[in-house]
Amino acid sequence: MRKTLLLLLLLTPFLLHAQHRSYAQHNKGYFCDVGIAFGGAFPGTVPRPILEVYTTQGYQFSNTFSLGVGIGTYNTTFLNLYMQLRFNLRNINETRTHYTYIAIRGGYSWSTWIGDKFGDDKGPLVDPRFGWSFYTKEVNLRWSVYLAPSFYQYTFIPKIGLSFEF
Repeated sequence: MRKTLLLLLLLTPFLLHAQHRSYAQHNKGYFCDVGIAFGGAFPGTVPRPILEVYTTQGYQFSNTFSLGVGIGTYNTTFLNLYMQLRFNLRNINETRTHYTYIAIRGGYSWSTWIGDKFGDDKGPLVDPRFGWSFYTKEVNLRWSVYLAPSFYQYTFIPKIGLSFEF
C-alpha cells in the first residue's frame, strides 16, 4: 500500500502537466507511460501468475523513435530497472487514432522480500513487445495494448498489458 501511494505521489506532477497537452499527435519531447500487465511464469510444469506494474519516463526523439528508462515490480516481490527502445511502425506526423509499434526493454531485477537472502534472487530482464496504440478524442487520452514474450531471470513469461501514455 505504501509503495502504491509513493508511486502516485511521484507521478502526480507529471500527470497534472499532461492534462494541458493534446495527445492526438505523438508529441516530440518528454513522455511518461504507466501500465499494468498480466502473465504467467513458466519455470517448470505449473505456471505462476504474474502481475506487473510499471512506469517509464523518457524522450520522444522523432515521430518513430523514443528512448526511456523505467521501474516496475512483479507481484511486489521483485524490483525491475530497465531501459526501453520503442519504434512506431508508422511515421505519425499527422493525427491518427491508432498505430502499431514494437519495443524492447532490457534491464535487471532484484528481490524485495526481507529475510536472510535479501536481494539474492536477481537476474536479467529482456522484454520484447508488439503493441497497438490508440487515441480517444473524448478524453484526450493515448493508450495501448501489447503482447510481450518476456524472459525474466531465466524464466519465460508471456504477458498481455495495458499502458496509458502521457
